[in-house]
Amino acid sequence: MGAHSLDKDGNEAIRMAFQRLCEDDGALQVTFGTLHGEFKVLAEAPDRIILGISDLERGQWRLKPGAHLSLKLLDRGLPFEAVVDFLGHGKLHGAEACHVTMPRLLRALETHRLADFVPDRPIACPFADQHHDVKDGWATAFGDDGLELAPPEGTRSLGDMLRLNATSTVDLRAALGESLVLPVRVAYFGDKVWGVHLADSADRLVVGRYRQWLLEARHQQVNRDRSRFNPGGLESARLPGRRDSARPTMVLPKLLVDREPLVLVLAEGEAFPARLAEAIGRKFGVAAYDPGPGPLTPVLRDLGVGDGGWGRIRLVLIHHLLRSGSAMERCRRLIQEEACPLPILIAGTEEEGDLKRNRAVAAGAVDHLIIEPFNVLKVLRTLDETLKLFG
Repeated sequence: MGAHSLDKDGNEAIRMAFQRLCEDDGALQVTFGTLHGEFKVLAEAPDRIILGISDLERGQWRLKPGAHLSLKLLDRGLPFEAVVDFLGHGKLHGAEACHVTMPRLLRALETHRLADFVPDRPIACPFADQHHDVKDGWATAFGDDGLELAPPEGTRSLGDMLRLNATSTVDLRAALGESLVLPVRVAYFGDKVWGVHLADSADRLVVGRYRQWLLEARHQQVNRDRSRFNPGGLESARLPGRRDSARPTMVLPKLLVDREPLVLVLAEGEAFPARLAEAIGRKFGVAAYDPGPGPLTPVLRDLGVGDGGWGRIRLVLIHHLLRSGSAMERCRRLIQEEACPLPILIAGTEEEGDLKRNRAVAAGAVDHLIIEPFNVLKVLRTLDETLKLFG
């Protein structure tokens, strides 16, 4: 399979990259002729980017409207470059700033990399070194034909552990929720990572499962990015004039049907929870929550009074599409990090049902609940049987 283009040429994707820089108080490199500088992204708007270039620096660079500037930036660890025009200068909440146009293209600078999908944080990935010893590595990026692998912390030389063209195996259990061992070959050295290609000897079915996971992971990341995107633009929360701004109100679960036993549904948006509430509301209570990346128990409040923070909730149902992370990852975190004592079901499609059931159980769930196609009787029976099992 050919690698996906790493370029960003859609307006929304480009704006998201600058909004991430803005949120993270990030900076980018600006070049004008022979001059170079690194400047913070103070704000992003539909038609422009506002950079923390002071009036003194603007004067020293002799910037005038229409001047062409080159930008270099990192987005999720990947380098990009763009060309923009200088629009003018002013102040933003008292901070001196310069305005530049929104670029039409962010061109990837390292197109050879196996980095179609870069997770928000590295994923544990044990691997075998050239002496066949198992090491605790980290997968930092994934591509259809391989991945980028970082060695254990403290490793001084990549070549001492795996040389160029060396063969190895990687275990992607932490990413996929099931044991998935793939043979790989070191294709290149990066900045403290190896780029490892899937070996020709890799089992086709195993590669297919890996690529299906990768497709779902990319889809989920796109959904999360869109949910965070602000079409009207974004200002850095670290601007001096914004320090006293009120923090956003915590979003709480919505009680759709107030009945016992209560099922908590974790899903993106309200469409699926509302449909479920309509279908099972005569027998079960339903509370809906669209979770972010943080822990769940702090937001339960009234629903979680007593019983270690879980209170009235008797079962957690995780939809296979979430804004933040995967359903498998959320299930593992509920069990391992929040010590959830409740039965958990992961809801998804009928396709490859046995495989998804195995993944769900490996992640700590009781079962995989088929909700596409939606069969009310089967859903009710599964909920009944699960609650009786844990009653």
